[in-house]
Amino acid sequence: MLYIIPTPIWNLDDITLRSLNLFKNIQIFLCEDTRTFKSLLKKYEINIDNKQFFSITSYTKTWKISFYTKLMKENDVWLVSEAGTPWLSDPWKELVRICREENIKIEVLPWANALIPAVVNSCFDTSKFIYLWFLPQKKWRQTIIKKIISMEYPVFIYESVHRIEKTLNQLKDSWFSWKIFIIREISKMFEQKYCWDINEIIEKISKWEFKLKWEFVVWIFNKKII
Repeated sequence: MLYIIPTPIWNLDDITLRSLNLFKNIQIFLCEDTRTFKSLLKKYEINIDNKQFFSITSYTKTWKISFYTKLMKENDVWLVSEAGTPWLSDPWKELVRICREENIKIEVLPWANALIPAVVNSCFDTSKFIYLWFLPQKKWRQTIIKKIISMEYPVFIYESVHRIEKTLNQLKDSWFSWKIFIIREISKMFEQKYCWDINEIIEKISKWEFKLKWEFVVWIFNKKII
């Protein structure tokens, strides 16, 4: 069986009792980063001596996938990302498809991700919205940005610290002139969220009035918001 289980985005108290029980009882883990996850278990004072940890990424070889398939058929296996819910934005969907084809049971536990807190925090009408994960770094990037601007519903994207300024400038260059809602470090002590027009946010970032650190969730909508 495969358990797909979220880990806290940052605050260690944002863990469920069910997850902690599984931490203790399951012996095999597929991890985005084994070192990060071992460190997390130690913080919860969970003994890792008799547990097995395997690294799985988007670059995992085919023969390793076959190994993991056999492992899941014969054992209870836990899949975790470094933070948040695995596969909401991670490129490992192939493993779920294989589980379905091989009749391997899958159980997904609810909880942590950055998107839903950002949607709630945006304080606008989000009864309908579109989520696009990260924009492509090069190919089709400008085309997608133009499509976002023309969309009927608000769009949420993730953006890295390295590309946030580029993305905002590309929006402006594509004649986007409305407000942007931006949030970072969700659930952390220094969580920041702002709603500015596009020119103001670009100016604040250029003057280092808004720290460029970690990942951002960005709300984009081509309507005038008071």
